[in-house]
Amino acid sequence: MRSAVIFILFYFCQIFCFAQKLEMNLDSIHPVIKYDKHGDSIRKYFSNTFYSHNSRFTEQNNLLISAFYSNKLAVNYRHVLEKIPQLKTYSIKQSGVYAQARDSYAGVFAVPIFDSTGIIITVNGINAQNAAKYQFRVLENNKKVVLPWTRPKIFTNTYWMTKIANSAKIDDVTAYLGQFKGAYGNALTFQVRQTDQPDSIKTSLSAYWVKWQPRVVGVFTFSQLPEFLSIFKEQWKDLRINEKPVDWTKDSTLLKLKKEFRYNENNLIFCLDDFIKSKNIIEYNLVKGADSTGWAVNDFDFNLVWLKNLSPGKYDLLIRYSVQRTHVCKYTFTIRPAWYQTLWAKIGLCMLGLLAIGFIVLLRRSAKQTEKLKAQDTLKQLVQTELKSIRSQFNPHFVFNALSSIQGLITKNDSENATKYLIEFSNLMRESLKATNNEFVSISSEIKILENYLNLEKLRFGFSYEIKASSQIDTNAIEIPSLFLQPLVENAVKHGISSLQEQGRLSVLFDKIVNDMSVQVSDNGRGFDQSHQSNGFGLQLTKERIKLLNQTLNAQQIEFSVNRIQNETQVTIYFKNWLI
Repeated sequence: MRSAVIFILFYFCQIFCFAQKLEMNLDSIHPVIKYDKHGDSIRKYFSNTFYSHNSRFTEQNNLLISAFYSNKLAVNYRHVLEKIPQLKTYSIKQSGVYAQARDSYAGVFAVPIFDSTGIIITVNGINAQNAAKYQFRVLENNKKVVLPWTRPKIFTNTYWMTKIANSAKIDDVTAYLGQFKGAYGNALTFQVRQTDQPDSIKTSLSAYWVKWQPRVVGVFTFSQLPEFLSIFKEQWKDLRINEKPVDWTKDSTLLKLKKEFRYNENNLIFCLDDFIKSKNIIEYNLVKGADSTGWAVNDFDFNLVWLKNLSPGKYDLLIRYSVQRTHVCKYTFTIRPAWYQTLWAKIGLCMLGLLAIGFIVLLRRSAKQTEKLKAQDTLKQLVQTELKSIRSQFNPHFVFNALSSIQGLITKNDSENATKYLIEFSNLMRESLKATNNEFVSISSEIKILENYLNLEKLRFGFSYEIKASSQIDTNAIEIPSLFLQPLVENAVKHGISSLQEQGRLSVLFDKIVNDMSVQVSDNGRGFDQSHQSNGFGLQLTKERIKLLNQTLNAQQIEFSVNRIQNETQVTIYFKNWLI
């Protein structure tokens, strides 16, 4: 057992490591970089960070390294070092002066990467003509060499206009080092050197894969829209590069992390710290007790979640970025109910509702009486059908045949069989008359009537029969409609096996099928014409009785079918939900 657990843990660790492993694509150019000659698509999908060891980065022989990465999610560019201090670990700052584009991070520190797109690295100043003079390598966490010194082999259109390779003309191509994806919590550093100066790094740049989740910095109600618009305008303020930036998330006057709200403050705006360029980045799930909206994509392309028309109660707002779904922010808040939303108010309203319902019930009593009369009429039809069934059991033809058989036995001086026949006939009469007093009888009583009848008919025709009930059926406890099976058995004898004499076989089987009970009457007679089967008085009466019974039964129903299978006639009655 212990070995199995260790193996499973090792297996999942292997899977996890595989999912987080370093990826490097050095042989092909990303389609957006390759085919975009004007930079429009690049700016649409990517942010760009550049760096040069010399602040005059456009001068000749001063390489400019550039990084392209997804622009859908960004931490405040001017204050990213306060929010992600790990970026300072990979600083290559050599002086107090460095350049930084307006909507990107400073290349002098590590660039934060948040999603699986990774980072694309290019170097201005290196082209196909001078590539032999340069090499680049990749370090992981400034310690492990994951790509040794390699000569640039692929080139693409330049994004920045520089005159580095040749001071007399603008660079038209740039070296494409590759697309790189690291594991979260790790950093990659890209270094470039001249082959004739192997101990000197010409330029470098780092990227750090950050484990990141949203952070709620302020909550606004609908009545606080002016304050929200003020802070919203502040965060998107277009600052010049030489202006001293102000961190809008530290505005304690406008930004409040309120946890409780009144019943009419049920439209809430949750303001997030980071910059969002696509609404698909933010996903949220609103949980209230056992209810949950499920994870849904945000409605806005900005760093806010707007919840509307919330009912009173305690909520957990779960927010995550789609690029890192395992890291979830949880914000708990409560909306207090109004007086009419309290438990006591609801109880009072329920009582009033119950009184109103009682009044309506009284008004509908007359309608219920009409329904009762209809039910009684249905019951009356059922009783009439049962009387018809009794008459069918002892129709004049059957009584005449029975008496003729007795007379024949007496004429033959077979007094023993005549006496036996009279006893069976009287038993059948007595049991049948008892059954007529009850709408339902136990299966054992019904079986007794069938045995009396079959014993009587056996004296005349000499056939064999069997009646079996499954052990799962309690014949003394389970009831069926009285005298329900006798017409079917009589039909099998008269029209099936009577002519076969001793070769005739008849069986009655009671079986359980889940919550249902099936009764199958089978005989090996010559069969019947299905097109004329409805003309039989016993079968027609049974169908009529089933139809009336199904009208009076609720969850229980009776189904009837007649089939010819393997030279046997099978009559099957299904008692649905009879054994619940």
